[in-house]
Amino acid sequence: MENKTNDTIKNRIFWKVYFIWFFRKILPIIAIQIAVFALALQLFAKNVFVSRVLQNIAQVAESGYWAVLKYVIASFLNTHFVTQVVILAILAIVALLVRDIGRSLLAYKSMWRR
Repeated sequence: MENKTNDTIKNRIFWKVYFIWFFRKILPIIAIQIAVFALALQLFAKNVFVSRVLQNIAQVAESGYWAVLKYVIASFLNTHFVTQVVILAILAIVALLVRDIGRSLLAYKSMWRR
């Protein structure tokens, strides 16, 4: 009975430590990344007419995957420099978000293994 009580207390402490760690270390980073991501998407929406790009991709898709890849690369290279930077920033932020969410999930999972 005493061992079960110790495990319950131990689990509560682990949960509290995990939440404190998450809210102090990970959440601010994710919040900043989401804010920058939203700003980048706003700049992207002002410079790119997304529905027209998707219509063009649909037309090119009839020729196969290679044609779609060539179209995407050509359209990226023919955009303004600011648009290219925004697209690269969006891809980088998405990669960082995936990494941080994965890191927090692994920490959560390792907490339960102990």
